[in-house]
Amino acid sequence: MNNTVIIRGLFEFVQQLILIAMAKDLPLTLIVATDADETPRYQSLMTASTACRQFSLLAKAKPDYSQADTLIIGNLVPLAADRDADADLRATLPLFRNFVNAAMAAGFNGKLLLAGSNDAVLSVLAARFSGIDHQRVLGLGTLPQSRLLEQLLQNQLSVGAADVRAFVVGTTNAHLISWSRSYIGPAPVLTYVANQDTSFGADEMAADQDQVDDPAIVTNQTLSVLALVQVLSAFYEHQPFIGTVTNVQTGSDDQPVGLASPVLISANGIKRLADVVLSDEEQKEYAEIAAEVRQSLDRIAAGEFDQNDSDQ
Repeated sequence: MNNTVIIRGLFEFVQQLILIAMAKDLPLTLIVATDADETPRYQSLMTASTACRQFSLLAKAKPDYSQADTLIIGNLVPLAADRDADADLRATLPLFRNFVNAAMAAGFNGKLLLAGSNDAVLSVLAARFSGIDHQRVLGLGTLPQSRLLEQLLQNQLSVGAADVRAFVVGTTNAHLISWSRSYIGPAPVLTYVANQDTSFGADEMAADQDQVDDPAIVTNQTLSVLALVQVLSAFYEHQPFIGTVTNVQTGSDDQPVGLASPVLISANGIKRLADVVLSDEEQKEYAEIAAEVRQSLDRIAAGEFDQNDSDQ
């Protein structure tokens, strides 16, 4: 199996991934696609990687994309300090298009993994102008939030990791906890709220909601890297799992839209085992999130995010 992964992103994010990948000794060759003047920043990490048995690290200005199984794209520009998603998207789009087009022109035909902001929108654009099958295009989506929620529930109810299944769906910035489809053992989480024999109630649910909704979670690079490592383990360590990554779906208007929902992640990419079934209230909110993503895609198509936009 080809375990070559190419990554493009900001140094701090890539560095965290490298350190965790080395510590876990992931069975892959990670090639950092970087500018020639940035290559020396990775020299000490490349030297350290030689101590790994399986993991290896390279930094190249012109990697061979045709030999890569996975292309990871993180944030290509620093995020706006005021959390302006439109500004982030406007700055990212030209760099993203150029990078993906260059990779495709160079023969890339693997899995495309979006690990930066706005992956709900970028996943649709990537699938559209790369021609890559939708099952090989995914974003980290709400996987970091879902992992966080599951850990909170484990701690509150004193159960093991295998006993909790909890899902945060939607997009990184606009998401919802699907309490109706979150389980502790054989029972929905909501049944524990009404059980007087447990210490889990409405207050604990509200506290979990607050932590998951904390804007700092969106920009927490370490949480994102941990989620990314889980995906890479599914790809290259035979550890498939069902997680809430961003995937390209067909919206109510029969147009593609990127949303995070539970799908199977494995060596082949992603596979939707069944459509997510939410409560009526959750489904309404989920549809509103989808409409927001669709609106952003329409605005891009109309040229509102072009660099020569009148407000630039």
